Formats: sequence, C-alpha cells, structure tokens
Amino acid sequence: MLLFFSSALIAFITPYLLFPDPYAVILQLGNRGSSGIFRHILKRTGAVQSGAVVVIGTVCFGDISSPLTDLGSKLLYFAAGSFFFIGLMGISISLYTRSGEKSRFWKESEKGRKLRADVGEYFKYPIDPGSIPSFINTVVVGGMGMIGVSVGAMFYSSYGSLYELIPAVVFLIAATVLMIRLYKHLVRDFYSTHAFFNEFFGETIAGKEAESKIKVEQLWWVPGAIKSHVWATLLQLDRKFPAGRVLLIGHLLIWLLSYQRPAEQTMISAWVLFAIFHHAIIIISLSDEYAPAWFRRWLGSAFQWTLVRVWIQFRWILILALSIWVNSLIFDHVSYAAQGGIILLYIASAAIISLIATFYQKATT
Repeated sequence: MLLFFSSALIAFITPYLLFPDPYAVILQLGNRGSSGIFRHILKRTGAVQSGAVVVIGTVCFGDISSPLTDLGSKLLYFAAGSFFFIGLMGISISLYTRSGEKSRFWKESEKGRKLRADVGEYFKYPIDPGSIPSFINTVVVGGMGMIGVSVGAMFYSSYGSLYELIPAVVFLIAATVLMIRLYKHLVRDFYSTHAFFNEFFGETIAGKEAESKIKVEQLWWVPGAIKSHVWATLLQLDRKFPAGRVLLIGHLLIWLLSYQRPAEQTMISAWVLFAIFHHAIIIISLSDEYAPAWFRRWLGSAFQWTLVRVWIQFRWILILALSIWVNSLIFDHVSYAAQGGIILLYIASAAIISLIATFYQKATT
C-alpha cells in the first residue's frame, strides 16, 4: 500500500518539484551544460527520493520487538521498495522534462485551439490544451506504478518473494535508459519545459476565456460575510494551482485500487487518506502568492480567514461524497456508516488544519 500511494505521489508531485525552475536564469547565466542541469535536477528531487528511501527503510526494519529476525526478507523488501520508488521517479522526471515541446504544440496549434473551443462550448469548462501532455504523464506514471505493484504481488503469490523484485528492477532499468536519452538533449528539453510551465502558471486568462472564471454568484454555498474572501482565494488558486486536475487523478487512482477488490478496511483507509489529502490545498493557499499578509489584514480578521479556508474545501465535498457512494454501489466496499464517517472526518480535518494554518501564519508574519 505504501508503494501504491507512492505511485500517486510521484505522478503529480514531479512537475511541481521541477517547473517552473526559479534557478533557470542562474543556470542560463552560468551557461550550464547537460551535466550541470542533470545534477541540478537530481538535487531538486533528491529530498523526496532520499526521504522515501528512509520511510521505506523504516517500514522494513522498524521491527522493535525482533529487529534482527528475517533480515534477508527485510533487505529484499527494502531493495524492492527503493528500486521501485527511484525507478518510477526517474521515469517521471524524464517524461515531464521532455514534455515542453508537446505542451507548446497543444497550446499554440490549431488543434489545441479547436479543443479549447469545443470543451468550452459543450462542457462550459475552461481548459488549457497545453496541460494535456502533463495530464497524460500523470495518468501514465500513476497507472504504471500501480500496475507494477499489482504485478509484483502476483509474482509473489505465484513464485515467491524474490520475484517481487522484477517490476522494481524493470522500473530502474527503464529509468536509466530514459535518463540517458534525456541527457543527450537535456539543455533544449529543460529550458523548453521550464518556459512552458513558467508561462502556464504565470499568465492570467484573457479574452473570451475570462467568461469562464469563477464568479461570486456561483458561490451559493458560501456565507455572505466571507463570500468575497472565498472568491478571491479560489480565483487565485485556479490561476496558480490546477487542484481539480490533481484531485481527478486521485479519484482515478482510488477507483483503480477499488477495481483490485481489496479488503473493506483497505478501501476505507484509502478514502480517509485521500479525503485528508484534499487539505493540501489549504497548505498551498498559505503562500503569499495567493493572499499576502497586507491583503488578509485588509479584508478580514484571522477568524474570518480560518472560515475561508474551511469553506474553500466545501468545493470538493459533493464530488468526494458522490465518488465514494457510486464506488460503493459498484464494488460494495464501503458501508453507508463508513461513508458518513469519512465525510465528517473531511469536514473536521478541514477545520482543524485551517485553525492550525491560522496560528502558523500569525506566528510567522
């Protein structure tokens, strides 16, 4: 299960670790070649990879009652987990770093403009065609990792624990091959992808697309006293962070897990973790890029901003509840009582994390 959720983590976190790169200008001024940029990428992702290895090691060797028993099995699973994470991370880095040209094509081509117009006309939802390659990469990396976990489990049940290493080693070899191919044209691919993401996250919606921005009157579920605060926060979040796309991938991954027919407790745990994961948006919204300190003080009190962070999370609650309910109807995993408990936990955790976020901001500003 740790590797299963690690696949989802790798799938969506890689582009945010790498692009847009705040050090790109320094790299250009230093005229760094492929080797320098390659080391820079590894350094930018190194904390996540080393942290994952530490977590995997803790899970494998954290046997307090009998730390010296079954060392062979523990080493085997530690190697499988580490190879799996590092390999899948390498694949993800390679795919995302080489996505700049494809993203620019979809953003600027006639095909991309037609897609934008069709989606806007039929679904009344703004879409940037340039995000299509990143969306595909997210699905590919997440799906590949989860399939790898499933294949490893199948090998384990059929042939033994040693064969569970095969998917991890395959990922490691594939990552090595892709990294070698990436290295040959790394300078071009890195700056191209950086330029696209810098433009993608830096620009605002203009022209006819402005009609698709979230409007105050659409926030019928928000109390009037904080409606303008919630509107401003959601507008800025939508400009800077594609939360809807990330959460959609999360739903797809949970459904993929459900399709594997795990135990009910496993599914309940997965939905609970996913529900709490939604509140990463609260942490992201603490950045001054979304609401600087002077802006917060001007619009309202700390208590009001605590309520704002709670209410922006209600944006996703109906989708979450509907997804859990439909999933339970199809796969018969989660009882109605458990569904209600998950939704209540979602609301309670939103309130607690929002309150902690307020105390944190007051202490640091």
